[in-house]
This record gives sequence, C-alpha cells and structure tokens, in this order.
Amino acid sequence: MTLGEYIKNKRTELGMSRNLLASKAGISHTEVQRIETSERKMPSLKVLCSLADALNIPQEEMLKVAGYAPADDIPAVERAFHGLKTRKQQETVEKIADGLSRNADLKDEDLDDLFKQVEMFIEYAKREKDS
Repeated sequence: MTLGEYIKNKRTELGMSRNLLASKAGISHTEVQRIETSERKMPSLKVLCSLADALNIPQEEMLKVAGYAPADDIPAVERAFHGLKTRKQQETVEKIADGLSRNADLKDEDLDDLFKQVEMFIEYAKREKDS
C-alpha cells in the first residue's frame, strides 16, 4: 500500500472530505490530493505529522508508512537511505555522513558549500554520461 492509499483509506474510514482533512492538517486540499494520488511521493515530516494528527493516528505509524521511521523488517541501512537505488549510493552517503560526523565543527557555510559542490559534480557527471 502506498502512502497516498494509506492516507486516503484513513480519511475515508473517518468519513472526512479532502477539504476537511486539509483544514485540520493546515495544508491545502490540492496538497492532500497530490499525496493521495502519489503525485507527491515524499511529503515533508511536518506535513506527515500534521496529517497524522488530523487523522488521529500515531505520528510514528504515519512515518513508518512513508518510509521515514524504521519498519521492523527492513535492514537499518535501507531504512536510513530508502530513496537511494543502489548499494553503492548507500555506501557513498554513509562515507559522507561518517566524514561529517568526524568533523562536527564545520560551519553552516562550509556545509552549504559542500552541498553545492556535490550538486555541481552530479550535474557534471550527468553531462559527461550524456555526451
């Protein structure tokens, strides 16, 4: 079951319209529609927690369905990096996270620069692949 299907099922079980759920959660009804139809696959944690509260379900349950919180049958690495497609991507992110944890004194500007450099490298790699 997808996150959208889960939310729609909970909403309809409570007899709520999309508009009512959106109002209770403090988001737009079009955002609820996007989530329910899986147009928006990974809503923010804030939105998910608001939806959970509006649907009277535990936030952790909602986060598990969305893949943010651990599910008991999924290995820890896959839970932490659920959006990554390959084991090599997971290993790369683990190495970056390890490096960051050993250098916790980096300034916010340094971290912003690091992110920009990673984005630039990804764009460069895509262009090289396409040429």
